[in-house]
Amino acid sequence: MDPLESEAAYDCPFCGEEIVIPLDPFAGGEQEYVEDCPVCCSPVVLFVRIEDDGEVTVTATAE
Repeated sequence: MDPLESEAAYDCPFCGEEIVIPLDPFAGGEQEYVEDCPVCCSPVVLFVRIEDDGEVTVTATAE
């Protein structure tokens, strides 16, 4: 992952807003956590995958 690429985006599964989140490459290649949407305050389960080549995938689902 490019050190300058320290953010990623996902669409909230509740309100549809695009949300930008910080990335933590030191937390491992596969991460899962719950974060409240800053727009609608609904709990969103985030799955973040950082590949060896730096490609980032963020999947957001309703809790």
